[in-house]
Amino acid sequence: MKATVIVPVYNVEKYLSRCLDSLINQTVSNYEILCVNDCSPDNSDLILSEYQEKYPSRIRVLNNECNLGLGRTRERALKHVCSEYIFFVDSDDYVAPDYIETYLQAAEDGDYDIIAGGFIRDIDGKLKRHRISNSVWSTTTYAIACAKLFKKSFIEENKLGFTGVPCGEDIYFSLCAFYRNAKVKIIPYEGYYYYFNRQSITGSMNYKKNHEQIMAEMFDLFLQSHDLSKLPKSRFDVIEYTYLANMINALVVFNRGCGPKLMKAKYDFVFSHARENFPNYLKNPHIGILKPKGQTFKIRLGVGVMLGLQKLHLDWPAYYIISKL
Repeated sequence: MKATVIVPVYNVEKYLSRCLDSLINQTVSNYEILCVNDCSPDNSDLILSEYQEKYPSRIRVLNNECNLGLGRTRERALKHVCSEYIFFVDSDDYVAPDYIETYLQAAEDGDYDIIAGGFIRDIDGKLKRHRISNSVWSTTTYAIACAKLFKKSFIEENKLGFTGVPCGEDIYFSLCAFYRNAKVKIIPYEGYYYYFNRQSITGSMNYKKNHEQIMAEMFDLFLQSHDLSKLPKSRFDVIEYTYLANMINALVVFNRGCGPKLMKAKYDFVFSHARENFPNYLKNPHIGILKPKGQTFKIRLGVGVMLGLQKLHLDWPAYYIISKL
């Protein structure tokens, strides 16, 4: 078996068949699908049983004894993988027929730890293509475990894992891989369909769920287990910028309409946390609207404008306006 596709399953009875059908109907046959039922409260377990019975040589099913969450469920699945390569596919997403073949062919072209491609976002049937740049930012701030192929030996040798934090597992995993100097190949391919599920953790996120605190907890776990002082400054700067991008995104995107008083508390929390962990963050060389090269315009704009204003002590009015939207 060349590859294993890990599919965590939780509360996705509306989408699971679409996902499994897309994975079964691939242009190659040297792979398996490993589904992990994370104590799903709906009928997902019945759907898994039907597919396992229909495709016994293609689909394996593991059942968690208790709800572990996405990150821990993926970690449990990794212990049951015997193939050379690993894919992660979320059970409300789906893939193109040549998805596995395209990534396996790219992996055979050289000695790579990760093959990363773009994706197509599906929002209520409206499709938008996202092609990633051939840059370091495609493996740090573009931090999703899906739409990528991983070499199993790299994961095992470096003891890479996810976290139990309810959001940000992919960011943690991607930063761990970057810290371990993963050899990455970027391919100009978008065969992963990322469905915007409004009931998912990300889709239902709002200011009441304190996304900035979740991000801070995730980065705390990463910083506690990785000594950034051992990195060259250029690589430290990438991680610092990735931190800033995620924390500012939490403030700007997920806290719209929270009101000035709550925004001030969130603002104070974020930048107190930033000063504690990255005391010189305003000197990061990547901060700007026209840089860093390869970064998405949206992230450059958000980080560049908000931190540019902070350098001039003019950023609070911008956050005040965001809190009123």
